Amino acid sequence: MLEIAQLYENHNGGAIRFGPDGMLYLGLGDGGSRGDPQRNEQNLGTLPGKIIRIDVRDATAARPYAVPPDNPFAGRAGARCEIWAYGLRNPWRMAFDTATGALWAGDVGQGAVEEVDVIERGGNYG
Repeated sequence: MLEIAQLYENHNGGAIRFGPDGMLYLGLGDGGSRGDPQRNEQNLGTLPGKIIRIDVRDATAARPYAVPPDNPFAGRAGARCEIWAYGLRNPWRMAFDTATGALWAGDVGQGAVEEVDVIERGGNYG
């Protein structure tokens, strides 16, 4: 369906959730190593370091997913249209609040601090 090269053994993400909107949300780590040496988190032209949102409801072998037209970077030159939010180090856990629909994500920190965020459409968490 979707393959993303990882240069390091850590920060490869792992959160996968269907949202209340029926879309598939994937948390993708920045690719690893200390300090994001590839600068993936802030680069809208790459998928690592992001939460992406795709539509897999009508998947086929030729088209494994579609990009919802209301994704925040759909149609923006130089940006991957799958991106929902960016600037994340390694969003390894995500959950949707059943009462509000808000997306919460646990993200790895640097050193002693970890992070939990409410993920907003187009938000930058870096």
